[in-house]
Amino acid sequence: MPCKDGAVFEIAGRLLTALDSGERFAVATAIDVLGSSPHGAGTSMAVGDAGSVVGSVSGGCVETAALDGCARLLRTGLAATARFGFGDEAAARAGLSCGGELDVVFHPLDPGVRDELAAAAAGRSAAVAVVTAAPQDRTDLLGRTLAVGAAAGELQELPTAFDGLPDLSMNGLRAAVRGRLETGTSGAVESACGDSMLRLFVEVAVPAAAFVVVGATEYGRALAQAATALGYAVTVVDHRPAFAGSGRVPGGVVHGWPHELIEGTALDRRSVVCVMSHDEELDPLTIAAALAGGAGYVGALGSRSTHARRVERLVALSVPQAEIDRVHAPIGLDIGASSAAETAVSIMAEVLAARTGGSADSLRDRTGPIHRARTVHAAGGMAPRLGERLAR
Repeated sequence: MPCKDGAVFEIAGRLLTALDSGERFAVATAIDVLGSSPHGAGTSMAVGDAGSVVGSVSGGCVETAALDGCARLLRTGLAATARFGFGDEAAARAGLSCGGELDVVFHPLDPGVRDELAAAAAGRSAAVAVVTAAPQDRTDLLGRTLAVGAAAGELQELPTAFDGLPDLSMNGLRAAVRGRLETGTSGAVESACGDSMLRLFVEVAVPAAAFVVVGATEYGRALAQAATALGYAVTVVDHRPAFAGSGRVPGGVVHGWPHELIEGTALDRRSVVCVMSHDEELDPLTIAAALAGGAGYVGALGSRSTHARRVERLVALSVPQAEIDRVHAPIGLDIGASSAAETAVSIMAEVLAARTGGSADSLRDRTGPIHRARTVHAAGGMAPRLGERLAR
């Protein structure tokens, strides 16, 4: 999935414009979130010395404090970190009333990461790392931003950036950063450095995940629109000429046998395939192709009896039972949906819960923080299906 709203790569295009303007910019980046917060780690706001403001850190809670921190960096040139938490003096000034804690690093917008920003803006993989903790005698490293993604050419900056740090395992640090890149997961990496610790926040951008809608019906159209709004790369396929006509679905419909088209599509654990065609002959072939292709979420529209017949056909097609159990059918969460638009909401809610590992419970009926501490699954695949997870 694309980065979250306000994250540094989400505003990559505007940051490129800022760099090209010649204006100096300071950036406030959320590097850790505990408890309730409207956004996760990685959200960023850039402030220029001419007053320009791009992005957001918390959706409003600490924006004034972030502005002050960026202004201070522009005056002094000194990077810094700060924590904002409910009930403390900083929170009272910042208006953080959501009950969580937010760690923020203030750092310059480094022209050296321009290629990474350009890659992200063009929809390609990219990654940057900002130093969030360094040994006391190397405070100059705090806030240093490094290009460490594909555009950087295999982490070329890392070997020279930390020359002279005692007992630093460069191989270990490189492996940790590379692990973030390979999984597409933003977050912290750290390495012992003598008696101290070197810590980086690595933010990763990955291309939009594939979302295949099988069936250009009104329900398929509504689902395609909802998936597009959530940032997926949507493809609608249909084998029926009448449903594959131009203009039926924004962006057009790919005409062909769905299972053959899916077999020719590059899928991964972030990919979603939703079978909305309700064709008892073709649906099992399509589902089998999606499972074999490694799609993280596979769902199918239809009643329980319809799916029972699909399962019989999938068994006959020699699809392993463990794979059949991954299919979300009947598709969607029980929210009382009936119309095409409501059904799309139901399906997208289940897709999101499967991707993040969310419980799909009502927040009113839960206790504790609204936002649980969890790894960001930008490319790490789908969690187990809801029934499987709840049974554990």
